[in-house]
Amino acid sequence: MLEGGKTILRMGRFELRMRHLLVIGVLSLAFTTAFIMRSYPSKYGFYLNEFDPYFDYRATKYIVDHGLNAYFNWHDTMSWYPEGRNVPATSQSGLHIVSAFLYKIFGAGTSLLDFTILLPVVLGSLTTIVVFALVRTLGGTTAGMFSALLFAFSPAIIQRGNLGWFKSEPLGLFFGLLAVYLMLSALKHKELKYSILKAIAGGFVLGLANASWGGVQYFSIPISIFFIALPFFRKDTTIPIYVAIAFTVITILTAGAFPRPGISFVVGLAGLALMGGTIFLIMAHFVKKLSETRKAIRNTLFLLIAFFALGVGFIAVGAYHHSSFRYLNAVNPFLSTQNQLVASVAEHFTPTLVDYFTNYSILLMFAGLGAWIAFKHRNDMSVFALILGLTGIYVSATFARLLVFASIGIIVLAGLGLYEITRTYLARESSSPSAASSSFVATSKSKKVKKKNVEGSKVLPVKSRWMIIAYVVLIIGMLSIPMVYPPNSNWLSSADIPPSIANGGTGYRLQTNDWIDTLNWIAKDTPKNSVIAAWWDYGYWITTLGNKTSLADNATINQTRIATIAKMFIDQKENGIKIAQDLKADYILVYVVGQRFSGVNGTAFYTLGSGGDESKKQWFMRIGGFDETNYLQADGFTATPRFWNTTLLGQIIPFTPQAYATFQGGQLTNLQPDYRPGTVALYVKHIKFPVGSNPDNQPLSLVYSSPSFQSNDPGLVFGVLVYKVNHNYVPKITSNPYHEVFVNVTQQPSQQQLKPLQSFSPSSSHPIRSSLPSSGQGTPITNNATAAGAITKSTANTTTNATIHRNTTALK
Repeated sequence: MLEGGKTILRMGRFELRMRHLLVIGVLSLAFTTAFIMRSYPSKYGFYLNEFDPYFDYRATKYIVDHGLNAYFNWHDTMSWYPEGRNVPATSQSGLHIVSAFLYKIFGAGTSLLDFTILLPVVLGSLTTIVVFALVRTLGGTTAGMFSALLFAFSPAIIQRGNLGWFKSEPLGLFFGLLAVYLMLSALKHKELKYSILKAIAGGFVLGLANASWGGVQYFSIPISIFFIALPFFRKDTTIPIYVAIAFTVITILTAGAFPRPGISFVVGLAGLALMGGTIFLIMAHFVKKLSETRKAIRNTLFLLIAFFALGVGFIAVGAYHHSSFRYLNAVNPFLSTQNQLVASVAEHFTPTLVDYFTNYSILLMFAGLGAWIAFKHRNDMSVFALILGLTGIYVSATFARLLVFASIGIIVLAGLGLYEITRTYLARESSSPSAASSSFVATSKSKKVKKKNVEGSKVLPVKSRWMIIAYVVLIIGMLSIPMVYPPNSNWLSSADIPPSIANGGTGYRLQTNDWIDTLNWIAKDTPKNSVIAAWWDYGYWITTLGNKTSLADNATINQTRIATIAKMFIDQKENGIKIAQDLKADYILVYVVGQRFSGVNGTAFYTLGSGGDESKKQWFMRIGGFDETNYLQADGFTATPRFWNTTLLGQIIPFTPQAYATFQGGQLTNLQPDYRPGTVALYVKHIKFPVGSNPDNQPLSLVYSSPSFQSNDPGLVFGVLVYKVNHNYVPKITSNPYHEVFVNVTQQPSQQQLKPLQSFSPSSSHPIRSSLPSSGQGTPITNNATAAGAITKSTANTTTNATIHRNTTALK
């Protein structure tokens, strides 16, 4: 559609045409738009976003400061105390190595922290160019330009690659899509030597991508299926054989060279899928070559059936490296888990149709058209586009976090669909009179003449300018609808996401310094070798910003430890103190979020439940093996007196319930002393342990509380409290504090198994929040990719809702 065009500049064999300027202009617009959209969180401060980037920054800094050899021998003793952690074997080494390498080249004059904060934005913007090249290979230049622009605005992708998101996804997507482009380009090349070179480059990039992000294993699915489909859609498979072999071998060698994924990739489902697809392609080539022409497809189909049966048997007997539940569930959505730690991950919840409409809106229509066009053409490139779209939607139907792959597939197909609409609308008609008249003659001869005339005839001028302008306005208008509508859940507002450290990991668009101040205090005012006990969500912050040792963090590599910490919080106070002492914890950190309201006569009351530990307590109970009905009211959120009076968590949360009421129009009604369905608990501030560093004969003393907790002003409270553990105190335990740890420890999750799903709520464990009356401070964030489909548990006439917040990574 962009063929030809007026020549602007000619230098020897080089010609610059108008269509080249158009492509450059569109790609510049896509890059710039992507950069701006991903930089939106800068309004809240220049921070790393979420939790995992703090570890990834720390690991990258270790390489910059000490070198690669020290990194590959690094056993981190500041995490998972006292056992520590083998960093290269349990983390995404590719991300750390590539980032350190890029910093050495491009980081002059900037700090490593600033470089890593900005790097995801640059990578996401550059990926728009890669998407253009990929879709251009599949469906032409116009389709590539459409897809690049759509990628720049995609909410699901922006939320996993915005400012400060120094995690695996931005680099993994960049490398993964680049590898797919190189592989497809190699298949289209007519010279074998260049095809092999591109295949080698693509395999190296894909192997590096797998070492940077475990989710890149997804690309093995469409690529292996594509290799299997090639013999049915391409007559000559000579070049594809060489490409598939070079691509697969280099991918496996590169990925296997890193400690992670290492050999597990080679003998795991991803590596075996690539090898299986390549082997089938080779066998099918010789089957077709040795078969009669009319029987070639039939024999190849028989081979596919036999190959499929062999593969099923191979998997049935377990002759492969078993992946974690997350990977298996992505392939088989009918699997379920009894592991409460896995179940607590919000990203493991299934997205609804509302999520798809919120994320993709009008793109679903264009993607459907693109899928129909791809199915209609049935050449190798269109088949791959169709495979990419279908597999992306399939895997995303299991985990909400995998909507990033659905986004890629839908963007590719939508680009093809938009191109087809544009091409059809702006198509030029043949100017040949004979062609025009012969089109009405229903003879085979006239059809041949018509085809010849259409393919090689002169063309008439394009449709009138006003028709073209009307079409452009219509397309822009349709694509603009999801950017601004609905008002609080659109593509533009989805980019307005505060960094987790800035809004306390809650769902509000605001900036608070509570966590920053707390971590600064921990870094400066606690002894050097102090050990901090806290829920695993905050482990990376404590270790990196607080520069202190943590017991558990977002890597979740020891689920038994996490269950033990859960028991520490939920068991009887004396048992919890005993567990803290046994874990050699010097301090216990607890995080409480609520709202303060001023009452009459200078009194004040609080409502709790906006994303702190008070909202995650139900998961503490489940992971620790407790019967939550003993500690929670019928709404599944409001705590019972037993929780407040007996558990350690209830004792270190510095609030006590005083009454229960309903809110109507911002006013308190139906005030009563006991809980009733539909009421919200009202609390008063109540610190239950001594304040200061001298605990006397008490097991704990409150040594720090963050500024908003100390403030008496109405509004949101982000209370981070640190208690000092008295190791001289002898707990009066009445039962075994280590009974019944209900965690399946047979699964050893890799680094950052549990990751944030949506940027709107950076809390790792998904909290249950109560519906709180507005304090007028901050704007609740409800416009993220999955907010529309967040799971809400409402009891009849109850103001308490259970909203899933994002957690840590499904495929890391």
